[in-house]
This record gives sequence, C-alpha cells and structure tokens, in this order.
Amino acid sequence: MIRKVGLAPGSAIYTGDIAIHDPKMSVIVYGSRHVQINEYDLYSDFENASAEIDNETKSWIHIEPISNQDAIWKLSKLFGLHSLVAEDVLSVSHRPKAEEYEEYLFVVLKYAVYKEMELNFYQITFVLKDNQLISFADNSPERFKEIKKRLEKEDSRIRKEGSSYLLFSLLDFIVDHYYLVLEELSNEIEELENEIIYTPTKKSIEHIHALKRTLINLKKSIWPMREVVNVLLRSESIKPEYKIYYRDVYDHVIDIIDILEGNRDTVSSFLDIYLSTLSNRMNEIMKTLSIISTIFIPLSFLTRYFGMNFKYELLLESENFYTGSNILMISIPILLLGYFKWRKWF
Repeated sequence: MIRKVGLAPGSAIYTGDIAIHDPKMSVIVYGSRHVQINEYDLYSDFENASAEIDNETKSWIHIEPISNQDAIWKLSKLFGLHSLVAEDVLSVSHRPKAEEYEEYLFVVLKYAVYKEMELNFYQITFVLKDNQLISFADNSPERFKEIKKRLEKEDSRIRKEGSSYLLFSLLDFIVDHYYLVLEELSNEIEELENEIIYTPTKKSIEHIHALKRTLINLKKSIWPMREVVNVLLRSESIKPEYKIYYRDVYDHVIDIIDILEGNRDTVSSFLDIYLSTLSNRMNEIMKTLSIISTIFIPLSFLTRYFGMNFKYELLLESENFYTGSNILMISIPILLLGYFKWRKWF
C-alpha cells in the first residue's frame, strides 16, 4: 500500500508480490444445454473474442494473474468498470467488501490457505452483471477447478440458473474452505495442548504466539464477510429466488466466526496452562529434593557425631556397634520413605 501514497484515487497500482505476467483469460459460455470453455493468453485475442459475447448469453470470465497492472487496467476499461474498481482489483491487501454500482455488483473476497503452519490469503474479486460474471485473482484455488467441473456436467444446476447462482457457488466454495483451515488449526491446537501439558518447552511459547497471530489474521479476513453477505442479500442485482442460498452462506460465516472465537479463547488460555505446568513441575522437583534432603539429615547427623575425635569414645571400637550402626542407617531411609508414602506426600 506504500506505493499508492500520494497518488490520485483510482490509480491502477498492483500491490502484490507476484512477478509480472500477462494475465490468462478463461471464458466459459454456458447454458442449460451447452457449455463452451475458451482460454486466451493474449489481451488482443481476448478483446476480439469478448466482442462476440452476447449480453443475453450467460458467461463467466476469469482473469489470472493480475500482476500486469497495465493489462488489468485495459481489461477493466473493456468491461466498463469504474477506475476505483480497477484500483481495488489491483490492491491485493484490501479487506473483503461488496459495493453496488449502477450497472454491476462488485465483491472483494479472501481465499485462505493454511499449510505448514503458515496462513496465506489470496484476493479474489467479482463483478456481477446481468448475465455475466467476471472474476480477477492473483492466485485462485486451481482456477476454481471444482466449480468448472460442475459446469461441465449436463445435469448441473449452475448451467440452468443465472449468474447470481454462479456467484453464490463461488462464494460458498471460498467460505467453506475456511472450515478446512479451521480443521488444520484445531488439530494443531490439540497437539500444542498435549505438548504444553506433558512436555512444555520454550518453543511452546513461540508456538502459542504464532497461533494467536494466525487466528487474529484469520478473524480480520472472515469477520467482514458478514457485511459482504448482508450487502448481497440487500442487493437488487441478486434475484430474490437466490437469496435463500446467500442466507445459507451467511449462516456458515457466523458458524466459522464462532469456531474461530472458541479457538482464540483456547489458545489464549494456553499461556496460563503453560505457566501452571511449569509451576507444577518445579513443585515436583522441589518436593523430590526435599525428600532426599530429609532422608540424609539424620544420616548426616550420625556420621558427623561419630566422626568427632573423642578420647574416651569406646563405642567405635565395638564390632557389634559397627554392625548396628549400618543397620540403623539403612533402616532410617526405609522408615522415612514409608512414612512419606503413608502421608501421601508422593
């Protein structure tokens, strides 16, 4: 975002870190009885093909990657998008949102990926027109391979419904993927809990703080999704018969937030558990050392007392006393350990 400081509103500046590549454009024209998929690598070829797409024909245009800001700017103008929309498409750190313009609906979403204890977000933006859905992505989930497979099926409901239903399918796909992220995090939290209880180390503290940061970042991404779905539910661009599906997505978002808040509370309690576990371990160590010290106190007294040099000490010259003293020093630890066990001190 630093690159945009001081620039005029609507400046098309790419804020991501992916190397500059020409965007690849996937055009899917579909209907209840047909589906046609075309791939374009050059902007000029796509420009010629886009002129042939009839507004009455349902289509989905996916553009990826968006690192070439000049090409994305040209495409946004080709689709008749506002300069502020083009700016938001290229600002990959934008928070999720939904805005309704006069001729289209603009939606910004975050696709979450959690792998090898690292959370990454990839921005995906949608522009919904009457019979056309346009999507921009820096790194989409295999370009929505699963949704494309559903479109290719002859009996697929997506082919029979309008673009509003296609947007719902993509939104539902992105939101449901948060469940997979939370499942990975839940497994990691469970392992960390066992580690803290049984074998806490300094790395456990680092792991706790890393998880807290991950959950905070996840909350920043999923929390605005409530408002996004609310805007879509109020939008006139979404047909009334499809709003029941968007309400289902809203329920999923609320459920994800509840699970996320529960995980945050659990991780926050880990620090107290860690300190309590360390305190208990220290108490166990001190108890063991105290027992050992207590056992050796009478033995030290006997050895020191009879180790003194007395002129009239006759006991040390007795063979029976030597044997008895050994039996006494062996009996004392046994009796003390028995007493401690009887008192349940260990």
